[in-house]
Amino acid sequence: MTRNFRAVMLALLATTMISSAHAQQATQAAPTPEPPAMAPRLAIDPSAPETQAAPIAKAQQNLSDALRWSYDNNPTINAARAELLATQERLPQALAGWKPSAEASTSVRKTWVDGSGNNDGSTEKTVGLEASQPLYRGGRTVAQTASAKNAIMAQRAFLMATEQGTLLQVVTAYMNVIRDQSLYDLAVNNKDVIGRQLEATNARFEVGDVTRTDVSQSQARFSQAEATRVNALGALRSSMAIYQRVTGLPPATLSTPQISLPIPATMDAAIEMAENYNPSVLAADFLHRSAKEDIDTVFGELLPEVGLFGAYNHTIDPSPGNADDSTVSAIGVSATMPLYRGGATQSRVRQTKSTAQQRMIQVEEAQRLARQQTASSWESLLASQAEILSRRAQVEASRIARDGVHKEAELGTRTILDALDADQELLDAESALVTAQRNEVVARFTLATTLGLMTPETLGFPELARDYNIHIDEINGKIFSNSTEFGKDIGQQPGKVTR
Repeated sequence: MTRNFRAVMLALLATTMISSAHAQQATQAAPTPEPPAMAPRLAIDPSAPETQAAPIAKAQQNLSDALRWSYDNNPTINAARAELLATQERLPQALAGWKPSAEASTSVRKTWVDGSGNNDGSTEKTVGLEASQPLYRGGRTVAQTASAKNAIMAQRAFLMATEQGTLLQVVTAYMNVIRDQSLYDLAVNNKDVIGRQLEATNARFEVGDVTRTDVSQSQARFSQAEATRVNALGALRSSMAIYQRVTGLPPATLSTPQISLPIPATMDAAIEMAENYNPSVLAADFLHRSAKEDIDTVFGELLPEVGLFGAYNHTIDPSPGNADDSTVSAIGVSATMPLYRGGATQSRVRQTKSTAQQRMIQVEEAQRLARQQTASSWESLLASQAEILSRRAQVEASRIARDGVHKEAELGTRTILDALDADQELLDAESALVTAQRNEVVARFTLATTLGLMTPETLGFPELARDYNIHIDEINGKIFSNSTEFGKDIGQQPGKVTR
């Protein structure tokens, strides 16, 4: 009698534990209008216990904050800005061809003249000043100036490409942290649910309601859940490290992005935009223009040069020591005409023509690549949006099926393995939904990068945009200065690269 009573109580206890586990899991996974898979997540502290998801920092971070900080502080972007400043120095160097040049000279020379009656000779001291003003240089100054301007615009386009590529890395790293945090939370919840199921299965085994095989299946699935949790934790820590490297910020509470991007309504419109505003296309076009001007620069070396010159020389105690001090002043016009230089100049002209041809072909190559990237990004965006709809339906159906299988298992019409498989299918569906939501955001920003839309104006911080014409005005006025201390915020005025 006592033994039978004990068996009945153990069976009731096991049934209660299973029902509690199923109810708690159903409550946690109750359907909502917007699946919580990509809801705001807390970045976990790697040193925290396995079930804890504590934030590293108290302040909340959103994607706009991360993009703003990275745009202003990322070392890759700042290095590209420094490279642009160096390239812009080509303009004052080219403009120097219009300006006069002057130089002063001085010398002291001791002279001895034998048989002159002045055995001591003389110590001649000379001071001189020469100046010249180019009048015509075969068109080289005009060509060099145009080439420098186009090279500067090409470098600005390269800077834009670096900025947008880096900001896309920020978006990808940001979404990877949110995705991996969500997958970690799902793995922890799944382990907890299977752990309670394992306890209930052991209790039912004690009263002979299930077999050792059922217990082993539950134990195997629990070990699998633990392995999934460990892998999810490792992936999360790796994503956090990448995020911190790209942004320079420790992950705190990351919220779901809310940035709206002005993406065209059709793929044809997107392709047309990419052909005209993709940074790589802009850079290739400006490099081609610069290369064409380089042809005229080299060809100008075959043409005559005309210029003004002036000279002044004052000599004290001139050699051989028996002459008075002298002063010589001169002014005039000079002209030179190259006749033969061994064919080197003609070879360089042919070389620059071939380079210009190469740059023209690269423009077409850049346009083709922009079209391909736009089409691929467009299709990836549409596919990820369609996948989200399917994954949401899959999650809902898997949740209903899981609840039904568990109830049937309580009644004995389903096995423990059936219940475990239903739990795994729901976990797989939720994980796939999380990944699809991440892919949709990344695909959207990838398309925006291809279209040249990842600019401060579009992303919501136009005050950080830079107009590098300010730097050109600075350096054009620094005729006698070698200073490069323009400050961190040089050029922080609205501006952009256009054709």
